[in-house]
Amino acid sequence: MTFNKFIKNKRTELNLSQNKFAKSIGITQSYFNNIERGELKNPPSEEVLEKISMGLMLNEEEIDYLKFLAAFERTPQLIKDELDRKDKEISYLRGNSSISENNSISIDDQIPVFERISAGIGVLGDQEVTEYITLPGIRNHGNIFAVNVWGDSMEPTIKDGSIIIAKKEVEVRNGDIGAFFINDEAFVKRLKVTDSYVALISDNPNYPPIFIGPGEDLKVVGKVVKVLSDI
Repeated sequence: MTFNKFIKNKRTELNLSQNKFAKSIGITQSYFNNIERGELKNPPSEEVLEKISMGLMLNEEEIDYLKFLAAFERTPQLIKDELDRKDKEISYLRGNSSISENNSISIDDQIPVFERISAGIGVLGDQEVTEYITLPGIRNHGNIFAVNVWGDSMEPTIKDGSIIIAKKEVEVRNGDIGAFFINDEAFVKRLKVTDSYVALISDNPNYPPIFIGPGEDLKVVGKVVKVLSDI
């Protein structure tokens, strides 16, 4: 079920025309028509979603489902492609062309995507979430987050414009890639620990190591467990 189809089906159940429904919730008929036709670049704002939910007389479970569908609509295409690929893999292994209901994605497994790494992710959680995504095989128990990564310092492992999936509250060991904070500055690097020093290493050899000096405040935000990037 897609976001626009869900709304259209619910409106049809109420036997309301587009024009009548749009007027009842205070938006234009042309805008609502674009919503139902799936012609909006992005799903409606939270305020409009609330108006639609009230107009369609949705119950609490249906409201959550509508928000889930809206969040999926905001999911970047590269992640949708990954979802489709995983679904096909599962279907092949099951010898079935469709995915069972038991394999459906739970609303609770939505992963928040942050525009940038912040100490708030690991400590206060006060950074604004830009969107939510879901990934097969990754269950979120409140300790999974995603971040957009800009720059080529971790290429070829992490390309410019990739999205990293990171897990909080797990140990980042020597050689692991993690999201770190050093004196309030964020980094996605590979951890290197020796008897002589601790450093954050870039996979791109053009970038020098970042050595952690005495008294510097190194915080581990999370361990990178997956990288999503375009081919």
